[in-house]
Amino acid sequence: MICMLFEASPSPERALELVRGNGWRSMVILLGECRVAYQGRAKSFLDYGERLVIIKKDGSVLVHQDEKREPVNWQPSGTRATYHLADGLFVVRAQRLKSREYMRVDFRRIDLLAAKEFADNAVLQLAGMEGDIVEMIMENPETVEEGLRVLKKERRTSSGSIDLFCRDRDNTPVILEVKRSTPGISAVYQIESYVSDFKRKNPGCNIRAILVAPKISLMVKNVLKDKGFEHREIKAEFDIVDDDQSRLEEWV
Repeated sequence: MICMLFEASPSPERALELVRGNGWRSMVILLGECRVAYQGRAKSFLDYGERLVIIKKDGSVLVHQDEKREPVNWQPSGTRATYHLADGLFVVRAQRLKSREYMRVDFRRIDLLAAKEFADNAVLQLAGMEGDIVEMIMENPETVEEGLRVLKKERRTSSGSIDLFCRDRDNTPVILEVKRSTPGISAVYQIESYVSDFKRKNPGCNIRAILVAPKISLMVKNVLKDKGFEHREIKAEFDIVDDDQSRLEEWV
């Protein structure tokens, strides 16, 4: 088994030999001048330019330009990537097995070819998810306001689940909508739908609604105020504890 393959400026013939001999379990990385054609639900064509192409062992194919995070062209997991030569070009063809959709990448120059079979069995752990913040508030409702009592987590409505259904010190029902990052206007409309559902089933009953997030933009605050809703900015830090893996705090 080849653990790592790395070659600069291979010819198309040499590149084909390398990728075919390295097995399907490897991730293949190509850097060079290529063009990209896609055909499926639509059609697209990207003429020659210097790009980074990544072919993963699950069939995913990503074509990156030198700006922006997202690939300019891509095919998802489950794609079948094959390699061949055509008119002196090194060609990567990515065919989706469950649809008539494919992408073709033609390299007329390869500056770098690398292939590596990865050993990676770690599971991604996330800290500070919405559920973590919800649990924190349940354990200490006064983080939001003094006298608040949590009655139910994920109370169902026809518009979805309320994160926390509470009552304040005056026994007024309170809806808490929790976001782990800066919320957009859609969060306000989500709260509005919960309030409407509650009032429809409890006509004449007063209710409060509070959006909870680490940071809330001025625009969202203004929309909340216009609709009679409230907000709280609560910043919380969470540790990942795992005896078998490094802790997140060691790396930040």
